[in-house]
Amino acid sequence: MQRVLLTLGGSWPQGGELKGDLGQVPYGNLLRDQLEFDQFYNYGSPGASNEDLLYQLQMFIKLHWNMLDNVTAIIDLTNPARTAHLPKNTSLSVLTPERKHWPDDAKQFVKDFVLHFHSEEHTIMRSSTAVTALQTWCDYHNIKDYYFSDTVRYTSWLPGVDTSRMWKECKETAADWLGATNNNGEHVIDVKDNPYIKPNFAHPNQLGHQLIADKLSAWIYPKDYKTS
Repeated sequence: MQRVLLTLGGSWPQGGELKGDLGQVPYGNLLRDQLEFDQFYNYGSPGASNEDLLYQLQMFIKLHWNMLDNVTAIIDLTNPARTAHLPKNTSLSVLTPERKHWPDDAKQFVKDFVLHFHSEEHTIMRSSTAVTALQTWCDYHNIKDYYFSDTVRYTSWLPGVDTSRMWKECKETAADWLGATNNNGEHVIDVKDNPYIKPNFAHPNQLGHQLIADKLSAWIYPKDYKTS
């Protein structure tokens, strides 16, 4: 039996803005070493949505899951406004140059779609659906799953979501741990002097990833990996 660590999410677990040529690594690598996991798989991907995490988990299950392994998944919830149902980097603005020739009724359709898709009710439904699926699949495959949010504070979940698997129901974020408490939804802001982020634009530096790893280690170790 192997002890396997799995990280899912967006650019934070992926290691956005870290300098690999200088030996910098994301928190998953640090956590693997701290808790002495035998195997580590990082599926973090820049710009990933919570819905993309479903594909990430299924990819791990398809390629690497073994029923005899002891698997822990650390799942980074991203900006809930993102979606896997549109091509990456697709703009929903009616003001982009390629849509100048659109008639007014087509532009109005896009406006109505955006208002519906990003309504609070719809966003809560999509996030809750994604997490419920992740938790169900993890239960089925005997994967211990832990959830935290990188930048966006989640204020509400639908009944049926097991918030006990989340760091403070995702109302406190990893960015909060770093003192990067302001964000524009997509990334943290006002961080040019933050010691856990500078000189990066909006992602943790190596010191920041170490702090995240330490937080996660203290959270999951007593529950699942404390030895006599």
